[in-house]
Amino acid sequence: MTSMGLFRMGQRLLLSSVTLLLISCGSGSGTSPPDLVELALPPPKGLLISAENDVEFLDIFSLSIIEDGEDYLNNRDAIVVASTAEDSGRSFTTTYTLEASVDEHDVVKYDGDHLFIAPSRSMDCCFVMPAVSSVSTDQSEEDPDNTSEEQRGIRILSTDPEQATAALVSIIPVDGGLTVEGLYNKESKLVSLRSSSWWGMFGDRFSVSWAWEGQTSALDIYDISTPEQPELKLQIEMEGGFVTSRRVDDTVYMVARHTPTIDGLIRYPVTQEEIEENKLLLSGLTVADVLPTVSINGESRLLVEASQCLFMDKTNEQASERYGFPVMTFVIAVDLESESMLGASCYMGSVSGVYASENAIYLSQTEGYDEVSRTLVHSYEFSDFLSYQGSGAVEGHLWGRGEVDFRISEYEGYLRLVTTTQAGPWGSDNSINHQLSMLKLSKAELKLNLVASLPNANRPEKIGKPNESLYGVRFFGDKLYLVTFETIDPLYVLDLSNPEDPIIAGELNIPGFSDFLHPVNDDLLLGLGADEQGLVKLELFNVGDISAPYSLGTHVLGDGRWSYSEARYNRHAFTYQQYDESTDRFAVPLTVYGKEQDDYYQQNRLYMLELAGKDSPAVASIVEVGHITSMTDNWWSSGPHRSVFDGDAVYFIDGTSVYSTLWSNPLEQDGPF
Repeated sequence: MTSMGLFRMGQRLLLSSVTLLLISCGSGSGTSPPDLVELALPPPKGLLISAENDVEFLDIFSLSIIEDGEDYLNNRDAIVVASTAEDSGRSFTTTYTLEASVDEHDVVKYDGDHLFIAPSRSMDCCFVMPAVSSVSTDQSEEDPDNTSEEQRGIRILSTDPEQATAALVSIIPVDGGLTVEGLYNKESKLVSLRSSSWWGMFGDRFSVSWAWEGQTSALDIYDISTPEQPELKLQIEMEGGFVTSRRVDDTVYMVARHTPTIDGLIRYPVTQEEIEENKLLLSGLTVADVLPTVSINGESRLLVEASQCLFMDKTNEQASERYGFPVMTFVIAVDLESESMLGASCYMGSVSGVYASENAIYLSQTEGYDEVSRTLVHSYEFSDFLSYQGSGAVEGHLWGRGEVDFRISEYEGYLRLVTTTQAGPWGSDNSINHQLSMLKLSKAELKLNLVASLPNANRPEKIGKPNESLYGVRFFGDKLYLVTFETIDPLYVLDLSNPEDPIIAGELNIPGFSDFLHPVNDDLLLGLGADEQGLVKLELFNVGDISAPYSLGTHVLGDGRWSYSEARYNRHAFTYQQYDESTDRFAVPLTVYGKEQDDYYQQNRLYMLELAGKDSPAVASIVEVGHITSMTDNWWSSGPHRSVFDGDAVYFIDGTSVYSTLWSNPLEQDGPF
C-alpha cells in the first residue's frame, strides 16, 4: 500500500508555499523596488479528488473494504434503527416533472400521436415471461387487459383524440431478465431504461453497499419514425444497479451504482484473522477487477478509467472519517441525436440520494444518525463529461416519506435544502427538528458554501410543532411551502426572496395533511393528501398574502370506506394542464375500497377535476367533472396509474391497459385498448 499520509502531507506543503518571490537589486540607500515574480497558482482542490495513478486508486478502494469489515467486526452486536405541448394547435399533456425544463423517465410517454407504455413491474414478481419473438399488432379479443405472455413488451398505441380512442400498432419485445424502469420520447426517438433491480432514489437500503453487487442497467434507443416498425439503434448495458435518470434537451443522463464482485472476500469478518485474509486478497486486485464494464452495441470495455473516479480528500475540512464505499456511483451522458455515449462520471462514496436541476446533478450523502447527522452534497455540471463543480455540507438528513427530492431546489445560483434531525428521544418536545439551508456554489473553491439557515440565532422559530414529521414540501420561485403533521396540519410559507436571510412568513393550522403540493400560481396552492378518516383529500389554499394563508375549501375523492392515490407519493401519477385564463384541468388516480351489501370491492378510477376561478383567487374552487373506472378485476393489473389529456380526450392508463373518455362527456367511457 502506498504511503497516503506522506503523499497528502507533501500536497499541503506545496500548496502553502510562497507564491511571490522578492528579488532585491543593489544595496545601500539607492535601492530599486524589488521585482515581483508571480508563480503559477495550483488549480482549485475541492472535497473530491482523483487518484494520482492506478496503484493509489486500488489502495484507496481496498482501504474502503477493510474499513467496512472493521466496522462490522467492532459493531456487529449493535442495533441501529434508522428513521424512517402543443401540436397543430391542439394541447396535450406530458409527464409531470419536478423541474419544468428537465424531463424524467416514466412508464408512460405521449407525443400527441402515440402512447408508449412500458410493461408493469408488478407482473415481474410472480410470473416468468418468455421473450417476445416478434412485434405483435393484433389485440386479443379474449385477453382485453393485454396480459398474455406473447404480448409482453413496450406497447405503442396510436390515438384519435377526436373520438377519444386508441389502437395498438406495435409492441417492442422486452427480452432477457431486465425489466423496463421507464421511457423517454423525443421526436423520432424512444428511449427504454432497463434494470435487473431498482432500489429507489433515497434511503437506508440505498446506502447498503452489497445491495448493488451483480446488478445490470441498460439504455436502448429506438427509431420510431415508423411506429409500426421500431428499429433498435443503440444498446448500452453496464454493470451497476439502476438508480434514476433525467433528460435535458437531447442528452439523457442515467445514474447507476456498482459494487464489484470479489470472489473469496469475507463480507462480514468476525475475527481479525479474517480481516487479514481480506487484506491479502485485496492486494492482488487489478483496476479491471474493480471498475464496471459497459457494452455498447455488443462491444465491451471499462466504463471509466481509474483517473476519472473521485473520492474524498481526507485533508479537507469537510471530509468524512472514512471513505464510505466500496459502492461506486456512476452518471453516464447519452446523446439522442448522435446515438452515442458522450461521457461518464464516477464517485466513490456512500451516496444516499439524487437531485437534478436544469444545470446540474447533485449526489447527496447522509452520514450519522439523530442529532449528529449531516448531509453532504456533490455537484456535477450537466455536460458531456459531467465535470465536478464542488461539494457542501448541511446538518440533518434528507430521508423521509414521499418523494424526497422535493426537499432540494436550485434557484438563481442557490441550492436550497430542507433537512431533518432527530434531536431527542421519540415523543419528547424536541424529538424532530427541520432546517432550511441555503448554499451557494464557488467554482473557484470547488465548494458549496453555506450562506444561511433557518432557524438561526436571529430567527429561532422552529419549522413545525413539537414531534411533527415533514410531509409536503414544494419550492416555488422565491417561496417555500411546507406541511408538517402529527395531530393537525400546519402549512408554512417561507419567504426566500433574500436567500441569505430566509424567514417564516406565514402559517395555517388545519385538520388532515397534504403529501403533495402543486403551486397553481402566485396566489393559489393545491394540496393532495388525506383527511382525518384516511380518505384522499384535495385542498385549495390562497397564498396571495404569504403572511396570512387560508383554505378555500377541501374536496374528498371517492365514495368508499378507504381510498388511496398513487399521486400522493409519485408525481408522475398526477396530471395538470393550464386550460385557459380562468380554468385549469387536472386528474388524480384513486383506488377505492368499499362494501356493497355483504361484498367488499376495490376499484381503480381516474378523477377528472377543474380548478375554477383561478383568475379570481379569493373565490377559486375545485370542481369534480367525473371519473373513469378501470374494468379489470385482476390484482396484478392494479397500476401503475397514469393519465394523458389531448384536447377534449382523456386517457387513463391502468397497468398497460388504456381507458378513455371525453372531458365534455365523462359518463361514456371506452376501452380497454
